[in-house]
Amino acid sequence: MTSNDLTEVKKLRISHFLETAKLIRTLKERFGEEVYQIAAKQIGKRAFAEWKSIAEKSGKNSIDDLVKFLWEPLKKEGFDYEVEQTDLGVQMKCTRCGFYDLAKHFGITEEAFYMVCESDPYITEGFNSNIELKRTKTLMQGHDCCDHFYYLRDDSAEKR
Repeated sequence: MTSNDLTEVKKLRISHFLETAKLIRTLKERFGEEVYQIAAKQIGKRAFAEWKSIAEKSGKNSIDDLVKFLWEPLKKEGFDYEVEQTDLGVQMKCTRCGFYDLAKHFGITEEAFYMVCESDPYITEGFNSNIELKRTKTLMQGHDCCDHFYYLRDDSAEKR
């Protein structure tokens, strides 16, 4: 695949992202807020299946593997984040997100939250049902960062 082909693929992905957001917005205006939840669940189901397949094919599904497979490729896409290993799990702090940058540019952060951010728990569970995700902030919702804390279900989130 040439760099021109890759550029075309990226343009198509962006176009699809924008069209999906536009469709979700239109449906929400007609049918109400519940559309966001329906969209998030449908997108989440697909993400669950994709990440379950990734874990099965790789034979790896630890928290470190999730960070490696999910987050490391995002650096090439302009994401900025820090990773902190703790006794309880892995704390991610993302201060620049390519999805957020795109959504903000096109004024679709509300829709993008449900299209992208709300799939994070599905990704986590699909990858390994024993890994839990706790998140209290997202760039899409106007916070200064996204915080993702991955931990094993057996560990108490209260200790964090």
